[in-house]
This record gives sequence, structure tokens and C-alpha cells, in this order.
Amino acid sequence: MSRSPTPLTPHKTDRALPQFAGVHLSGANAHKTALAVLSGELFETPLKIVKVYEKIGSFGSLFSDERLVEILTHGGPFAEVFVDCPLTLPPCVACQRPHCPGAVQCEDVSVAYMLAITSKLRRRGARKARPVNPQSQRLWDVLRLAQDQAAGAERLEPSFSANMAPLVARARTLQRRLNSLSPRVTLRETSVGHALEAVRELLDLPDDVRQTYRRFEDGLDQRAAILEAMIDAGWIEDEAEPETIEQLVGSVETFHAFMGALVGAFYAEGQTEAPPADYVVGEGWVHVPDVEDLLEDAPEAALTGKKYFE
Repeated sequence: MSRSPTPLTPHKTDRALPQFAGVHLSGANAHKTALAVLSGELFETPLKIVKVYEKIGSFGSLFSDERLVEILTHGGPFAEVFVDCPLTLPPCVACQRPHCPGAVQCEDVSVAYMLAITSKLRRRGARKARPVNPQSQRLWDVLRLAQDQAAGAERLEPSFSANMAPLVARARTLQRRLNSLSPRVTLRETSVGHALEAVRELLDLPDDVRQTYRRFEDGLDQRAAILEAMIDAGWIEDEAEPETIEQLVGSVETFHAFMGALVGAFYAEGQTEAPPADYVVGEGWVHVPDVEDLLEDAPEAALTGKKYFE
């Protein structure tokens, strides 16, 4: 006999302020699914940490996705909802053609774009430039890989790797479920590592912040320090309950959900990177903060965030 699911307690909503939700999906371990809610208007007043939901797994006959839908339905409305995994498929996976001519002769515009990017990398003398793989990479992957390689950054995991493929399937299924709501809830995609890299200079975070916040040994301290730097920057209010702060930075999963909500607030203010003018529509875009104008307009406001990491 299945137990009744633990009832969720929807957070109280201040409808005068926009709300932003960040969702971290887990694959086989659905109990690691998390959701965080922020409210406010970024750059006007610090964002409020409204609620952190963790361990949103299946319970009895209620699937994890249904519990997410319940939160997004009763805790809304949400101005934006962001998820930390891919929402679109690589060209080969999405392809419906009955015959494949191979990547080099493929007529798909995205594949041609990807090949052109990698070809340009080789002409620039990139010794370790690997062949493009449209079976596991999306256009955004290759475009970002070119930028990261030029900057000497860590190589990006393909969108449809063995680790990511189950998450992609779940995210796309969840979006179809959310399409049935009225009003419809649209998921947008972000990458937590790239979002942290985008704000690293402004917050004066460590150069290797994309790796350190996940470390087993001191990741908790690193995540707490990142949040402290954001509070110092005036992005997040300094009035959250200690238990809420502890919950938010207590795991990589809840921190990812928080970062998704924060990117949603940046997106609402028009402060996320836009795709190139010639980007292929429908190929999926990963939103990360764009803080270049913040650095240019207020260089004197640059923080000394590294004091938290010493």
C-alpha cells in the first residue's frame, strides 16, 4: 500500500514583486531534485530568498515531476523559470531524415555552422581542436567550446553525454508537462559553471571557481563564500534565516537551483548574453549573465570577494 505524499507547503507570494524559480533536475536519483525561489527586481533592491525546496523525489504514486509542477503552479506566478541542464537535442539526435550522408556532407545548417567553427579553430593553430560530434554536441556547445578554448578554460561536457542524456530527456518531458498549464510555464536553460565564470571578475571570485564550488573537501565553504560575495554586491538580501542559507549552500543541487533563479533575475533585466545575429533559431541557447556594462559603468564598485576565499 503506497503512502500519501508529504504535502508541500507553497511559499507565500508577494505579488507586487516578480518571482524567479531555479530548478535542478537529477536523473536516476530523482530525490536530489531541488528548486529555489527568489523575488525582487535585481539592481533595484537585493533579491529575497523566498524558499528552497530540496529532495523533491517521487513519493508513493506521485512522481518527482508532478511535485515540481505542484510547486510551480501553487507557488507562482513566476516571471522566469530556469533549469541547469540542456533543453534541446544535438542535430543528429533530433534528425528525422531516413538516410544519413555523414557530418561533412550533411545539409543541416547547424552541423555546417559547427564544422565552420571548428575549422576556424584549426586555422588559428589550436593543436588540440577535436572533431565536432553532432551526435553529442549542440551548436551552443561548439560555439562556447571555441570561446573557452581561446581563454584556456576547462573543456565543456557535451550536452548529450552519457551523464547528461537522461537529464535532457527529463527536462524535455517536464517542459511538455508544463505546456499543459494555464498560464504555460516555459523553461529556459543556464549553465551554473559558465554563470559563475561570467560574474567571476565582477565579484572577484577565484579563477577556478567553476571547479571549486563542487569540491568534496571544501565545496560547502566555497558556496557560502560565493553567496556572501553576492550579498556584498547587493544582489541578495542579508536577511534570510540562517536555516535557509544553510539549506541553500548545503548541497551542490540546492546551490544550482539558486543559481538558476539568479540567472532568471538577470534575464528579466536584459542582463544575459544574447546569441549571435546568425545563430540558428531553435538550436537552444544557454543564458548566462552579461556584466560587461556593469564592469565598465562602475569599476570602482569592484568587490574584494577573494577575502572570503582566503
